[in-house]
Amino acid sequence: MLHALSLTEVILVPANDPWQKVGRRKITPAVQRLAMTRAAVGDSAGLSVSGVELDIGGPSYTSVTLDALAEQWEADEWLVIVGADAAAGLDTWHNTERLREQATIVVVNRPGADFQPPTGWSWELVEIPSIAISGTGLRRRVAQGGSIRFLTPEPVIDHIMEWNLYRDDG
Repeated sequence: MLHALSLTEVILVPANDPWQKVGRRKITPAVQRLAMTRAAVGDSAGLSVSGVELDIGGPSYTSVTLDALAEQWEADEWLVIVGADAAAGLDTWHNTERLREQATIVVVNRPGADFQPPTGWSWELVEIPSIAISGTGLRRRVAQGGSIRFLTPEPVIDHIMEWNLYRDDG
């Protein structure tokens, strides 16, 4: 995204409480997801990680997060980068009217996703090479005792092993 959109920075923001996923599967604690995101990014130029949603607390709502980020960073325009699967549900997000005013949605193609452009949103589609690696698949591999080496950065693997994550996700 950094290069495809000629951005100066991409801020990765792990959700504190991903309210649309609660009850659908076990959610890794936010503090651990934040640490793994920081480990994955390391010192990569143009990428940063924000714990703003953990600071806010409670359910994670993109419109609230953008307000908080705007207090910390100046931006000519805010882009919210989501996979096509997440974009399909944009109309179910919290405070969609406000979010439509705040940001352009950048939709990234995902393998197997049947993407339909969201109606009423300012959006852009970015095609990226399809890599059949998903968080669900990585968690399943770990739960089954398989290796995720070369599928995710080594510092993330170290955190997963240290915290004994995903062993019971079967």
